[in-house]
Amino acid sequence: MSQCVILVGGLGTRLGEAARLTPKPMLEVAGRPFLEYLLAKAARHGFREVLLLAGHRAEVIETWLSEAAVAAWLGVEIAVAREPAPLGTAGALAHARGRLASDFLLVNGDTWFDFDWSGLTLGSADAALALRQVAPADRYETIVLDGGWVREIRPRQPDLAEGLINGGVYRLRRQALDGVEGVASLESEVLPRLAREGRLGGQSFDGAFIDIGIPESLQAAQALLGEAAE
Repeated sequence: MSQCVILVGGLGTRLGEAARLTPKPMLEVAGRPFLEYLLAKAARHGFREVLLLAGHRAEVIETWLSEAAVAAWLGVEIAVAREPAPLGTAGALAHARGRLASDFLLVNGDTWFDFDWSGLTLGSADAALALRQVAPADRYETIVLDGGWVREIRPRQPDLAEGLINGGVYRLRRQALDGVEGVASLESEVLPRLAREGRLGGQSFDGAFIDIGIPESLQAAQALLGEAAE
């Protein structure tokens, strides 16, 4: 497996004005676009082909890639697939199906999960989640894991003290997207279906985790990734 696919098309509505003209993954964190950290991490872990699934303000990403010659200095091939309209996470993947490897890593473009991405394995599953124990867990859906298989994805629960959550890094076989058309959500449609069918695996990792989806966590990422870059 050498392909890493990164979802960079979200609107970032919870970030308000900060993400209106700038794609969320391009927001500056400790002096660099957040996406740069993800691309560099993919390169460090041996991924030589990166596909960015873009939507909102895709031209900002394309201009940066070109002007900064990102692919050249990281030593990876980087391509951009634009969705014609907002299709959701699974819809964007299905739209780019012809450009996906038979087995690929998928990363949320607004999440930093610091473990060796090449260590996430599929076994006999069609998809696998990288999981993280967090406290509190009230902002997230939580995962019931049994013997390496995801048995249930539980809805968010206010005041949940801690829980095992989806860390925003996945490994998928292309066939996991069979039947997906149009607007569709990976998180609320595809993954729960795979769990019900006994096709969704999961592995727990302990690395630093943060998402930049709300102003408070975006601010916290400044310190976390500033240290990572030193």
